Amino acid sequence: MNKLKPTSNNEPGVQSEAFGAEEMPPQELWLDLKQIDNLIPGILKDKDGIPVLYDSGTHEKGLDKPDEISILSHELLAPLTLIKGYTATLLQLNNAINEEQKDRYLRGIESAANKLIRLLENIRDLVRLGDTESFICHPTSLSHVVQKAVSEMQSQATTRFMKISRFSSLPKVNINQQQLEQVITNLLSNAIKYSPEDSDIEIEINQVRSQSEMEKLSGYVPKIRFPCLIVSISDSGIGIREIELEKIFNRFYRSDNRITRATKGFGFGLYMCKVIVEAHGGQIWARNRAQGGSTFYFSLPLQQ
Repeated sequence: MNKLKPTSNNEPGVQSEAFGAEEMPPQELWLDLKQIDNLIPGILKDKDGIPVLYDSGTHEKGLDKPDEISILSHELLAPLTLIKGYTATLLQLNNAINEEQKDRYLRGIESAANKLIRLLENIRDLVRLGDTESFICHPTSLSHVVQKAVSEMQSQATTRFMKISRFSSLPKVNINQQQLEQVITNLLSNAIKYSPEDSDIEIEINQVRSQSEMEKLSGYVPKIRFPCLIVSISDSGIGIREIELEKIFNRFYRSDNRITRATKGFGFGLYMCKVIVEAHGGQIWARNRAQGGSTFYFSLPLQQ
C-alpha cells in the first residue's frame, strides 16, 4: 500500500473540453407554439424556442470576459434557468395544457436537474483531488481496470465499437483504481463524442522500458519516467489543431471546432485526467493520427 500526493496545476483557466456536456432540451418538449402564444400574449421563449415564463437569457449575461468564475456561473445557471422556466410555465399554464405536455415539461425539469447534479459532482471531485493530501494506491492489474471501463462505456456507445488489443503479460502498477477508471472513462467519453458513427475506438496498453521503445510505439518521446505502462485511446474523429495539443488539458480550455460549438462543455474532463495521472507520477498527452483522428496517451511508472 502506498500514498501519492496529487500535483497542482497553476495554469490560468480558459475554457475546456468535455466532461458534462450541456444538453439540449429533448425534441419532444417542443409544444404547439401557436397554442401557447394564444394563451399568454408576448410569452417569452428560451434560446431553443421553447416557451417559458421566465427570462431564460439571464444566464447569458456576464460572459464578455470568459474567466473561470463567469464560465462556472454560466454553466450552473443554464440548467437552473431551464428548471425555473419549466416550473413557472407549469404553474401558470397548469389548466391550459394537457397531461402529455405536462409530462414533457416534467421530463425537461428532470433532464436539467440531472445536468446540474453532474456539474456539481465534477466540482466536488476536483475539490477532493485538490484538497486531499494523498490517496491510497495498491498494486493493480491495469488491464483489468481498462477492460472494466471499456465494458461499461461500450453499452453507451451503441454505434461505435471499442477494440481492445490483446494485452501481453503486464506487471501490476501501483494505482488508485477508482481514480484511474475515471481517467479511462473520461478519455473514452471524448473518443465517443468525436468519432463518427460505425467507427472503431482502439485501446492499447504497452510496457515501455526506454526512449527507443517509446519512439517505436508512437513516433514521439515525451518527458516520462521509464519503465512504465502506456495506455493509448485512439479515435477516427476530426483530430486536434496542432496549436491546441498542449492546451486541451488546461482547466476550462475548450477547442474551437464544429462539434464543440454544437455541444457545450463544462471543461473539467481532460483537466481531471491530467491531475490524476500526474498524481501517479505519470504524464498525459495527445497526438494526431496520420490516418485521421487523434490518440490520447498516458503513462504510469513501474516500480524498479
